[in-house]
This record gives sequence, C-alpha cells and structure tokens, in this order.
Amino acid sequence: MSFKSKLYLLFSSVLLAFNFLAFPAYAEDFEELIKAQKELKGTSNENAKELQYQQKKYRKTKDAITMGKNEYERTCSLCHGLDGKGHGVYAFELKTPPSNLTLIEKKNYGVFPYYNLYQIIDGRNDIKSHGIREMPIWGDRYKSEIYLETNPQNSETFIRGRIFELLIYLETIQQ
Repeated sequence: MSFKSKLYLLFSSVLLAFNFLAFPAYAEDFEELIKAQKELKGTSNENAKELQYQQKKYRKTKDAITMGKNEYERTCSLCHGLDGKGHGVYAFELKTPPSNLTLIEKKNYGVFPYYNLYQIIDGRNDIKSHGIREMPIWGDRYKSEIYLETNPQNSETFIRGRIFELLIYLETIQQ
C-alpha cells in the first residue's frame, strides 16, 4: 500500500469515527428540530382551522349582514347617519340627539345587548326607562309591510328576522 493510500485510509477512518461520535448528538438535535416543526405545524393548523371556522361563520351571516346594512341605510341612517355616529340628515330636527350606534358595545362593557336593542327597535312594548320615544316603532312598520310580502300568520317571524338582521349589522360597526 502506498503512503497516499494509507493517508487516505487514515483520514477516512478518522472522518468515519467522527461521524459515529457526532451522529447521536446530531440525531437528537434533528429529532428536536422535527418535533419543533411538528408543534409549529400543529399550531399553524389550529390557527388555520380557527380562521376557516371564522370565514365559514362569516359566509353564513354575510347575507344577514348585507340585509341588515340595507335596512339600516334605508331607515336608520336618516337619523343616526351612514356611519352610525348620530349625524343623520334629520338629527338636527330631533329634541334628543340620536345615539352613536358604534359605541353600544363599549358602553355595555364589551357586550352587545341584543335583547335590549331588540326591544328598543321593535318599540311595540313601551320601555319606561328609556323616557319619551322619539324613535319610530319599527315593529309596527314591519308588521304593516308583512301583508305585502308574506302570509300574515308569519308576521312575528318576519319582524324578528328584520330586526335581527339589523342587529347583526349594528354589531359589525362597533368600535
């Protein structure tokens, strides 16, 4: 065997021995790396699933939000303004300024009060704590429209639907 071959064999043996000694440490690091990647991927999957759930939920309520927005722009914006802040074209004619509808949730400690707002919008049950009623009684208006659109036996369902679409829209404009 030539000197060159012996040197090559020695170098290869040292390199091979180094690999055998280093491999377990490398393998442990590699396993940790794989584990960390799986955890990260799992977290991403959970975030992705949450995002997909929110998107699906939004798609299901998108029509209701759109209908609520249309109703709001057609009726409520005259007093409350298109932005919901109480600066509609009729606001200056009212004795009591219209409420800023973008602050409802903030004024209720982060909770959107569906039931209370439903009662206020419907207006057919007098709520004494709200004082004089300058706001129109939308429940009656919707009831009069029902005869043109559907069977009168379904009037309450129709009225609730219209009001809830409006409430769902109002929840989307909260600050």
